Amino acid sequence: MNMSEEDVQRKLRDLFSDERLGVGPTLNPETIVAGARRRRRRRQLMQTTSGMAAAVVLLAGGVTVFTIHDRDNGAAFPGGDQLTMGAASSSLVQPGPGSSAPPVSSPAPTHPTSAPPHSTSHDEPVPPPKSTVSTKPPTQRKVTTGALLTPAGFGKLRLGMSEEEAEAAAGPLRAKDWRQSCVYGYVEGAAVPGPTSVSLTEADGITVINPAGTVHTPEGIGVGSTESDILAAYPGSTKNGSAYFAPAGAGSAYRISLANDGSAIGILLTRVDQSCQFS
Repeated sequence: MNMSEEDVQRKLRDLFSDERLGVGPTLNPETIVAGARRRRRRRQLMQTTSGMAAAVVLLAGGVTVFTIHDRDNGAAFPGGDQLTMGAASSSLVQPGPGSSAPPVSSPAPTHPTSAPPHSTSHDEPVPPPKSTVSTKPPTQRKVTTGALLTPAGFGKLRLGMSEEEAEAAAGPLRAKDWRQSCVYGYVEGAAVPGPTSVSLTEADGITVINPAGTVHTPEGIGVGSTESDILAAYPGSTKNGSAYFAPAGAGSAYRISLANDGSAIGILLTRVDQSCQFS
């Protein structure tokens, strides 16, 4: 229970006024309370002073330990920094002579970041394997048997010759036959490799040269050539019935007749824009 100073003084007055104690009137309660108050302040002051002294002693001890370690390690610090550094001496003190230093862990080696491996996911398109099969067209079988029929003519006969020019070059035109505007006949002798039928008009001269014997073209097409041979030699050929018309030269073409098995059995030379029949 806490009592105020007035309560204490009142209690003291009652106590000292008790005749049973035999205390004289010289004892003043105010004097006793004032003395107690002084003793209380003195005790509080001593406690405060003792705490400050203990703090100074601890601080001085820390500075002393830091200074000793500094001298052992050969380090020198300005005087103004000793207090600040001493406060952290517990974590910065180096081991003295005769003590083993704690092992220092080396930093983990760093490895350069390697590029991610190439994905082999099946989601990526897989390039098709390179073909080892030759893409060259099949080799054409060339025929060289028989006389040569060129885009210009056969022997001394030429497309476009008039009847007079043809007879002057190869002899008289035999078995003449007139059908409308066309004249038909044939020639033979040294001027041609073999008997040869011709068709001509007064305006265009010789329009068809049709050898009777076996012939071949400069591109190797002759009797026995297949359709694939013909198309390989003349890619621009067109088929009409049982014959191919293959481009030969300027304004001329080869008419290649086919057997039932598709092989060539005869070749003649014709103008592209002529109207006579093939004799």
